[in-house]
Amino acid sequence: FLPGLFDLTSFRVSYDVEYVYFDTTFREVTNTWNAPEGFSHQLINIYIDTTKGLGRTDTIRKGAMVAFDKRYGWDILIKALGWGGCRAFTSNDDEEAKGISDGLEAGVLPDGKTVRVKVPLPIIGQPEASWGYYVLIGSQDAFGDDDFRPVMEEASSWTFGGGSNLEFSPNVIDMLAPEGGRFSQERLLGSYDAGKGILAVLVPASAGMARRGVALFGLSSTPMIIVTVVGLLLVGGAVVVWIRRKGFGVPPG
Repeated sequence: FLPGLFDLTSFRVSYDVEYVYFDTTFREVTNTWNAPEGFSHQLINIYIDTTKGLGRTDTIRKGAMVAFDKRYGWDILIKALGWGGCRAFTSNDDEEAKGISDGLEAGVLPDGKTVRVKVPLPIIGQPEASWGYYVLIGSQDAFGDDDFRPVMEEASSWTFGGGSNLEFSPNVIDMLAPEGGRFSQERLLGSYDAGKGILAVLVPASAGMARRGVALFGLSSTPMIIVTVVGLLLVGGAVVVWIRRKGFGVPPG
């Protein structure tokens, strides 16, 4: 795989009167296998905590091999992949649920690096600054659990390296998280305990800053005027988090 395909560099949320737009930007996006959505490799799962005190702490299906902080349970899942389109799920769905696909679309923006997922506004409602986002990036594998390609200790023809061969190791390659501190990607994804059968527990990107009154996401009613900034600095009313990654080996070829 081309280096950078799974390196998430920014995440933006915006909306208009018809749709909510989720923009995930990567260092590289290619469409080697001519996927209808315009990207062949990335698997994007966006879990959204919309309602305080509600939601669930597990994924709908086994695949990502992570769990979510019980204080910030997710209420809505947006799943996007190049093969199979986009679907929205709710926390009430079970593993057999098909999700909602009507009106959802994904495609690559003209910059060639941003995958935009558009979701009809009535499905999830108007985004609020209090919402929390778990943005999980995997490698799409049609034969993998919940479409995730496994991340093992060593890379092989069909698996990534840099993880662990233990059953409870995450298959998430990148995620939205602050660059450092207790909520960094390394600390969250490394919080699993295979011996005790405990999955890594994640927190949404906004949760770590809530107590300090810092908003991590800017919302705009017009996608064209979203302000993108870097770091954890408040500029123009919008904040985007730096992404910090641990090293992963890629399958040969």
